[in-house]
Amino acid sequence: LGRTVLFSSHILEEVEQLAWHIEVIVAGRHAASGDFRKIRRLMTDRPHRYLVRSSDDRALAAALIADPSTSGIEVDLAEGALRIQAVDFGRFTALLPKVARDHGIRLLTVSPSDESLESVFSYLVAA
Repeated sequence: LGRTVLFSSHILEEVEQLAWHIEVIVAGRHAASGDFRKIRRLMTDRPHRYLVRSSDDRALAAALIADPSTSGIEVDLAEGALRIQAVDFGRFTALLPKVARDHGIRLLTVSPSDESLESVFSYLVAA
C-alpha cells in the first residue's frame, strides 16, 4: 500500500517541509538516510548548537558551563540569549531543564540552531 516519491532539489528548506525520510547523496555517493533530525543526532563529532533565552541567562550559563556536556557558551547581548554548544546531546537535553529548575530560572526559548536539513547536508559535505 505504501508509495514512494523520489525527487531531487537544491532547495533544502522545501525538502524539509515535504519529506519525513530523506536520502542524502554527496559527490555521487550515498551519505545518509532517514529523518534528518535523527541523522543530526548521530553526528557526535559536531557539537549541537542551541539558542536559549531564560529569565537569567548569566546564571544559567554559569551553571551549564560547569558540566562536560557543554563545550561553549556565548552570551549574545544583541539577541538577549545564550548560544550554547553541546557535545553530548542526550546529557545536555536532560541537564538543561534540571539546571533551570534547580536554580529557579525560567526557560523562555530553547531552539536548536543547527537542526535543519541544510545544516545536516553542509556537515556531510564537509566530512
